[in-house]
Amino acid sequence: MHIIDISHLDSEQARAELQSIADSNKNIACQIDFWADHTQSKIIRDFVGYIFDKYNIDTVWRGRFVLITDELVNNAIEHGSTAWDLDSCIIRAHENENKDFSITLEVHDTGKGKDSKDATHMEEIKNQKLEEHNAQWVHMEKRGRGLFYITERLVDRLSFDESIKGWLAVRVEKNIPMTK
Repeated sequence: MHIIDISHLDSEQARAELQSIADSNKNIACQIDFWADHTQSKIIRDFVGYIFDKYNIDTVWRGRFVLITDELVNNAIEHGSTAWDLDSCIIRAHENENKDFSITLEVHDTGKGKDSKDATHMEEIKNQKLEEHNAQWVHMEKRGRGLFYITERLVDRLSFDESIKGWLAVRVEKNIPMTK
């Protein structure tokens, strides 16, 4: 797995290094360490779009996954970390055995944020929100509105685990049929 710290790079340098990883590997596996700052979330979002372009994935799915990436990274920045913490985003993308495009995205926060939750608590919130949805979808609290409303409907799997940074890791997985 490639590990790249973009916290000390300007946007152009970070994009170039990430694109170089995607261009030189058929299967992408990288960990991107980034400041808990919204200026760096755009770099990660753009990289995910670049991966979708590399695999020639439908623009609808490209747009959806860029939105999901943005939601996960921004949640880590806004709720799970404090300013200038070093968060991580792990991206794995490849063509799977069924000839589908398979992407996994994990975002790890530091757990220092004002609204930090651990994996167990996030699973409880997820289950509660899904039960509420069966009755009627309602506006959610600070943490979870976009994550559950947008992400749960679009991915094959949404899960929470302990982070390599010591707190919360949010993971999404999606398989998308590849266009010929």
